[in-house]
Amino acid sequence: MGYINEEGLIKHEEYQKYTLNINDELKVSKALKFGFSFNGYHARLPVNKDVGSAIRAAPIAPVYDPNGSGLLHTLPAFQRAQVFNPLVSVETEKFTAINKEYRAVGSIYGELSFLRNFTFRTQLFADYGFNTSRRYDPILVVYNPEIVGTNKNDTSRRQTAVYQSQDIYPKTQMDYLLTYKNKFGDHDLTVLGGITTYYNSFEGVNSSVQQGSADVIPNDPRFWFVDAVGTAATKTGSGSSYEEASLSYLVRGLYSLKKKYLVNASFRRDGSSQFFKIGNEWKNFGAIGVGWVVSQEDFFADQDILDYLKLKGSWGVLGSKNIPSQFRYPAYPTLTNANAGVFGNNVINALQPQYTVSDNLNWETVRSYEVGFELNTFNNALHFEATYYNRRTEDVITLIDLGAGQLPLLDNLGTIQNKGFEFSAAWNRNITKDLNFSVSGNLTTIKNKVIKLNKEGFEIFNGAARTTAGYPIGYFYGYEHNGIYQTQTEILKSPTSMIGTVNPGDIKYKDINGDGKITTDDRTFIGNPTPDFMYGGSVSFTYKGFDLGIDMQGVYGNEIYRAWNQGTFADFNYLEGRVERWNGIGSSNWEPILNTGRANNYQNSSYWIEDGSFFRIRNLQIGYTFSQTLLSKAKIKSLRIYINGQNIGTFANNTGYTPEIGGSATGFGIDNGTYPVPAIYTFGLSLNF
Repeated sequence: MGYINEEGLIKHEEYQKYTLNINDELKVSKALKFGFSFNGYHARLPVNKDVGSAIRAAPIAPVYDPNGSGLLHTLPAFQRAQVFNPLVSVETEKFTAINKEYRAVGSIYGELSFLRNFTFRTQLFADYGFNTSRRYDPILVVYNPEIVGTNKNDTSRRQTAVYQSQDIYPKTQMDYLLTYKNKFGDHDLTVLGGITTYYNSFEGVNSSVQQGSADVIPNDPRFWFVDAVGTAATKTGSGSSYEEASLSYLVRGLYSLKKKYLVNASFRRDGSSQFFKIGNEWKNFGAIGVGWVVSQEDFFADQDILDYLKLKGSWGVLGSKNIPSQFRYPAYPTLTNANAGVFGNNVINALQPQYTVSDNLNWETVRSYEVGFELNTFNNALHFEATYYNRRTEDVITLIDLGAGQLPLLDNLGTIQNKGFEFSAAWNRNITKDLNFSVSGNLTTIKNKVIKLNKEGFEIFNGAARTTAGYPIGYFYGYEHNGIYQTQTEILKSPTSMIGTVNPGDIKYKDINGDGKITTDDRTFIGNPTPDFMYGGSVSFTYKGFDLGIDMQGVYGNEIYRAWNQGTFADFNYLEGRVERWNGIGSSNWEPILNTGRANNYQNSSYWIEDGSFFRIRNLQIGYTFSQTLLSKAKIKSLRIYINGQNIGTFANNTGYTPEIGGSATGFGIDNGTYPVPAIYTFGLSLNF
């Protein structure tokens, strides 16, 4: 059992969680056993606040009226067009939501062994989630010094409202597996076959109500129910649901000869309800892997450099029904409004499908192969692995825009390739009787490329990101920064800007196609959000009862697109680098003039690109384990105390709160004001009787 209470980095954020974990096994006999596991929790979720407005807000201005009239409506006049006082939301909407989350994950199984070599196991997995939410919108009254007259209170939200929602998302999986395991002299054979089913569904409803003409809904959780307050005429409600199921037949075989020649192979036939009515609900997949433990050969004994050597390789085809969530039933598109028709004196509203479906819509497939080796040396103190991998995701499912006048088409779009090397190494050695030292590390290189899309010239746009055949997925697309215009004469001698007026102090963009003009055709590749490689490592020491462990992680070679301060028409909280802005001939050749009216400087360009590489100390722990001699007198089996630091240091070059920027499949690495990653320090003890 457990209880967690955490505060967020923004005031009034609080997270509470109760957990319960149980597992047990009952052996009825040597041949029959049953077991179960249960993991459940109930959490009260915080009301998360956006950090974007706080980053943009000018830090030099007060957020409260100096005369004591309360929170200011906005910050200084120079940025009121776009930046609302971030503390208005933090302070006036604190504790105005009750978000609860319930989750129960468990399994129950039975296993029967018979005829010496056979085992039958059936197991049910269940995952049940249930969420409820009640939110209250209070009337917001803030002080606005620009209002004419003595009453300068600005009621920016004039009506109270209540919002309610709840949803459930059950998932179940049932496995029926028969295993045969036997050994024939130098031969070891294991064969597994079975059936597995999977079911996933969702049901959600939400509703809202506003106050009447005069009756304000109280700021009291007792009244935050849609049926308890408000005006019936303002009540709204909606709901959504889906369900999907799959059935799989599978078989797998593991074989070894003298424990040095290894083969494993698998085959499965998967069927999905989502492809039903399209005709492609069933598809076959499989994989095969081989290994050769060279160190088991007789000739290997003639050398004393390596203690262990294994060569390995594999090839496989995996399936995925990775249909976007808005197309849960691809054969049954949602109906949307279409052009109306006039019949006599009647106007008849029309409906049309949201999209059309390709007759050949099919599973996504991942075709991959790997080759590599493992070795031990220095009396097995050093273990090293190296692998080359090549994975091609084919038939990616997406919605294709066919142009004006045509419905979008849901189809298998194209092929994406990821390839590279994976390396890992570990060293473990007792230096003395009381001192042990170990170190491990891993490195994975990544080369991502979109091999092809649906048709020639087809591209996917997602803000500053673009997906095009021949480039990495979601690469950054825009103009290339080529200096700052210093004088009007330089502007006249430079390629003519067709994307807007330019003046001295503005960013000069590169004429990529060399036609003497700056047009949209000069946009190009300006950054890649996918790193060249990822790496990690750990170091640990133990000396008598003391232990020290450090975990590290990082990436290298990717870019971040800084979007949080790319707005126009208002002066944001500027980066320190803007101090070096252009303010006269020769003053800067990178930072443009401080002038929010210069739209040219806010184009998507390499000016907004930052280095995304970073190194982070993910975890550091120091502990002490008391000696058994001391503990035995108190009838204690073991006792350890420790201090732990998580995310205690990040070394990065980007300007945001964190270099780890998420996003979608075709638009990631774009920093819109990402919530900071907190450093967490913990003291604990582990006690066993």
